[in-house]
Amino acid sequence: MRDAVGGTFMIYVFVIFLAVYITFVAVAFNYARAFKVKNKVIDIIEQNEGIRDFNDTSSDSVLGQIDEYLARVSYLIDCKNVSDEDNCYGRGYLIEEVRATSSVDGMTATYYKVTTFIRLEIPFLDLGFTIPVKGETRKIERIS
Repeated sequence: MRDAVGGTFMIYVFVIFLAVYITFVAVAFNYARAFKVKNKVIDIIEQNEGIRDFNDTSSDSVLGQIDEYLARVSYLIDCKNVSDEDNCYGRGYLIEEVRATSSVDGMTATYYKVTTFIRLEIPFLDLGFTIPVKGETRKIERIS
């Protein structure tokens, strides 16, 4: 009888360990995907040397290229619930434009802060939270 109770306890320990391990792997995969998406958004912005019009979402525009990429990798997070900022775009990423003008040479340097998100939900505990993944582009300089 003693061995039967010990065996049941070991099965419970194994199930708990397995649940923790699966959760850890799922979080790692989601973080890697959000990190990859952030890097690709930064690459698209840098390849186009910035964003000229934040309202243009045609397929030729920067935001259109970003949305096409995000549709291919099936990344969609509602960042309107996460952030109060107005610069949250369709598939769930934030872009903030930061400008600085040099008084010495008349160059305008612009860089962009990009934020993507990881959404984690644990339904049986009714727990859900979002983790931001942030990055910045290099400075893009234009003559005024």
